Amino acid sequence: MHLLYTDEVNVDPCSSDFFIYGGVSVDANQAASLSRRIDLLRQEHGYEPEDLLKFNTRERPHTISPETHREIKRRVIEEAAAHDALLFASFILHGIAASPEEARRKEINRVCFNFDCFLRERDEYGIVLIDMFTDNNLPQILREKFSIGLSGLPYSDRYRLERVLGFHLASIGSSNFSSVVDIVLGSLRYAVNCLDDPSRQDVVRTLLSQLAPLCLKNDDGSIRELSLFFSPVRVRVPEYYQQYQNLRDSLTRNGLGGIETRQEWGK
Repeated sequence: MHLLYTDEVNVDPCSSDFFIYGGVSVDANQAASLSRRIDLLRQEHGYEPEDLLKFNTRERPHTISPETHREIKRRVIEEAAAHDALLFASFILHGIAASPEEARRKEINRVCFNFDCFLRERDEYGIVLIDMFTDNNLPQILREKFSIGLSGLPYSDRYRLERVLGFHLASIGSSNFSSVVDIVLGSLRYAVNCLDDPSRQDVVRTLLSQLAPLCLKNDDGSIRELSLFFSPVRVRVPEYYQQYQNLRDSLTRNGLGGIETRQEWGK
């Protein structure tokens, strides 16, 4: 059994080019050990039981220094990798999505589909735990994801996720795994948004090197499309295609090579 905790970053199109939806999968056989390790890290670094552990430095407890906060985030990612946690993430340009809400709907589907494919490869099963977001239809969305599956796909009206046994809500502070996905996706967000900033290249390289062990890989070491994915499958506008290519090239230079970008010219 695998537990996929999901979240979203880069929701505001005014402050970022790519909306990112992703999740971190934890093998249930390793979940208790990983949770205990994060409990120990919290204690070692001076976190009180009620303190939230998140990526954003401005949201750290006032008793925790920036240096301590930076170190515990590094250790959390390190422990996640040591416990065979896996990253699933999808990128879509805000310029392509009609709205952040549409981007969320599309990329939840993509991440859940890739997770289901991963489970089928392993002949295993999983549960998806979605971080809460503001939507009056949220309970209905979860019911439809389970009972109907994915809808509005290019080649099928409906696709039941046979390997996903349930969809549930999660929130920061309700488990240590919510902290894991917040830190992992926060690191990915920061790195992606700073790829073109010459003054932050050391930080970008450091963050992406920390995330690389969480990605599914091909035999040649490249990142599998199940793990990191550009959405949509084919980009029809040359300007948008170039933005994906630039992101792909930057990620490749920093150790996350292999993500595919496809284009349909003149369509």
